[in-house]
Amino acid sequence: MLRTATAADSDDIRQLMKSVAGFWDDEWRSDALALALAAAGELAIVSQNAEAIDGFVCAHNLGFRAYLSELVVAPSARGKGVGTELLREVERRLGERGCAVAIADVWKDAEQFYRSRGWSSPSVVLLRKRLAG
Repeated sequence: MLRTATAADSDDIRQLMKSVAGFWDDEWRSDALALALAAAGELAIVSQNAEAIDGFVCAHNLGFRAYLSELVVAPSARGKGVGTELLREVERRLGERGCAVAIADVWKDAEQFYRSRGWSSPSVVLLRKRLAG
């Protein structure tokens, strides 16, 4: 079942992110997840089975484009369509808001997942800078 994530889901989403090796970044602010959920609104979506949240996607409508900030699926739910279902739903919601383009920085291991669902590489360079905090 897919539904909009709420602040009450924060601990379960954090646990899900930490269940995927290398996904959770210890440098994230302690309130990063709460801020992301609040900023995303209905563009933060969870997949929930009978036992727990097994997937999460979060996107942001920036006006000139949308940004897919997170997509994570529990290791036990991989290969069952959870990621595809989450991606389709967030794409649908973004389209309803008039977003014509969505961008995402994705793990190299996930590149084929996105490509097989119609995503492609734009001719841009991704740059990164760590900010003093």
